[in-house]
Amino acid sequence: MRRIKDFILNGITYVSSGIGIFILIAILVFIFRNGFGSLSMSLLTSDYYQTTYNTNIIDSTFYKLGDFEDPKIENSFFSETWGISLKNGNNVAGEKIVEINYVAVSSPFKSMNDVATGEKREIGKGYALSKIIMTNENDDFIMALAKDGAEEVVKKLEQATIITDMIASTGGGGIRGSLLTTLYLIILTLTLALPTGICAAIYLHEFSLNNRLTRFIRIMIDMTSGIPSIIFGLAGAVIFIPFMNGVINSNGGSIASGALTLTLILLPIIIKTTEEALKVIPVNYRSASLALGASKTQTIFKVVLPNAVSGILTATLLSIGRIIGESAALIYAVGTAIKDNVAINEKSTSLAVHIWSLMSGENPNFALASAIAIIIMIIVFILSISVKLISQRLNKIKVGN
Repeated sequence: MRRIKDFILNGITYVSSGIGIFILIAILVFIFRNGFGSLSMSLLTSDYYQTTYNTNIIDSTFYKLGDFEDPKIENSFFSETWGISLKNGNNVAGEKIVEINYVAVSSPFKSMNDVATGEKREIGKGYALSKIIMTNENDDFIMALAKDGAEEVVKKLEQATIITDMIASTGGGGIRGSLLTTLYLIILTLTLALPTGICAAIYLHEFSLNNRLTRFIRIMIDMTSGIPSIIFGLAGAVIFIPFMNGVINSNGGSIASGALTLTLILLPIIIKTTEEALKVIPVNYRSASLALGASKTQTIFKVVLPNAVSGILTATLLSIGRIIGESAALIYAVGTAIKDNVAINEKSTSLAVHIWSLMSGENPNFALASAIAIIIMIIVFILSISVKLISQRLNKIKVGN
């Protein structure tokens, strides 16, 4: 009977573990299948919003149309009339585009008329063509769209002698602004949270008495660590946004108010982790330091803290991971406006909130959201490995000493 009971319990354990592993693998497969194709260096360095130009060539008599040599670029379609080569591609968001990948030296595309400014503008390699409206020698109307594909666009260009309207764009779909926002949040939050949390842990473990007040403080720290982050977001909206509006002249949510909100979230983590690191330092270290004539303060800052560095480093890296992955609190405290030009007194989005913004509209962008999720997972994975390697290194140094 006992064996049957153990067999059932073991079976439940294995089945539960298997279900959990299956779900985790399914999520990872979904994310990598949708987002891996969008990963590129341009995704990290490009702006989210495209720069669009409206151009034309009303008078083409200045140019020699139809006198260009085909460069024979693979998987491309060349227009001998206009001296450009087009190819089908995808932008960083995974959307299909028609892209220019070659422009002849004397091509009319080297000097087109910018409708907005009236100046000459070069539409060159890397630009995506959205729409071209043209006419031929008989003044027949011709229109080519990106959805037609590169081959069809080139065929229509070959028939035209004048481009009356062309929309070309460059960039777009990148996460450079969100990366900068996340970096600003990490720097500002750690600048505020680390000194405060470490000092609080030192007081609780090294100076405070074991009385009702200390026990109450510990209970409140434990309770705070269990509060949902969206509650902190509401606190940030009610307290920190008006405060920072008066201090840095911001208008609504800002990176600064988000950093203050994240500081509240991280303080319990930093305090608890640092205090645990202080607890494992042998009492003999303190006794030996005091016996040699050092004061208690000198003992803490010159003996105890240096030996607790690995634990404090763990708290720091855990905090960075929490900042990168936080979204609910930042939606209220910072905002959901995706920005390319980032400032600490303005709204913006971190990587996690960027995912939320992409998925909250009528047409969710699964490809770009999955790509950002992969980037977040890679960063968190690197941080986790770094914690272990640095901790092992520090422990070896201690043993060697």
